[in-house]
Amino acid sequence: MLANLSEGDLRLLRVFAKVVEAGGFSAAQIELNVSQSTISTHMTALEQRLGVRLCERGRAGFSLTEKGKLIYQASQRLFSAVDEFRSAAGAARSSLVGTLSIGIIDNLITNPACRLQQAISKFNQKAPEVQISVQVTSPTEIEQAVLEGRHDLGFGACGRHSPYLTYEDLFEERQVLYCGRGHPLFERSNDVTLDDLKEQQFARRAYTAPNQFPSGVSLTSTAIADLMESVAVFILSGRFIGFLPVHFAQQWVAQDLMRPLLEQRLGYQNPIYLTMRKTEQKKPLLSAFLDTVYAVHRAVPETTRTKKPKLINA
Repeated sequence: MLANLSEGDLRLLRVFAKVVEAGGFSAAQIELNVSQSTISTHMTALEQRLGVRLCERGRAGFSLTEKGKLIYQASQRLFSAVDEFRSAAGAARSSLVGTLSIGIIDNLITNPACRLQQAISKFNQKAPEVQISVQVTSPTEIEQAVLEGRHDLGFGACGRHSPYLTYEDLFEERQVLYCGRGHPLFERSNDVTLDDLKEQQFARRAYTAPNQFPSGVSLTSTAIADLMESVAVFILSGRFIGFLPVHFAQQWVAQDLMRPLLEQRLGYQNPIYLTMRKTEQKKPLLSAFLDTVYAVHRAVPETTRTKKPKLINA
């Protein structure tokens, strides 16, 4: 393979990457839309081409060998280089081609300030040959996927951890504490005090999130959630309180299945950021999409725009 890398070799490497990212052959079947035996055949062919054992598979489960880890990391750099070449070649003939992978947090689309759908629509009109992928995941996973090159761009919250990524505040969403019908505080939600919260069970985030509780208010966290929908499940159970974006919780508030608690005291604005690798910012394809994102946000009247884009380096 080292002497003659073919399109078939690239296909085998992409299958290998999907298997690694899915965590095994069985889990990769749905995304690849092929049988487990076909995946196994592809993996065997790739190992023969490379002359190394890439992974262990069997009753003990799936795991990468040390050489497999090296090949996976090298394949990510190769895919990035191929995409960069396609973008450059497209720019040379005044058109954009290649792939664009975007990671977003769940239920972002219900926020009127998001406008990602408008950006994708406008971008597709001017670059119809670009293949766009959008995947919904947790904030922590978004950053990790961008770092590893699995996503070109991430839309998320509560990040700014890696010195290798840039974080750009694009807009904000308001977070409010809620309880669900059946909860002890539900019927008197308008009269709740901070002292009332001390005995309540709290559904906390599995990732870093702002702590809005004043000193002395320590809640019992027996529920952990990595997505907003998971937090909503706990709140709707009537056993937990938790923070949700107002635009997402409104559907249950309207049905009187959720009620806000101490909204003015504990509610807060949470920034939604764009994140990307610092080395990727000037790539033609990504740069063109970012220009489109900024354009649709600039088109929003100043009185309704929640936040002006502001570049922040970690």
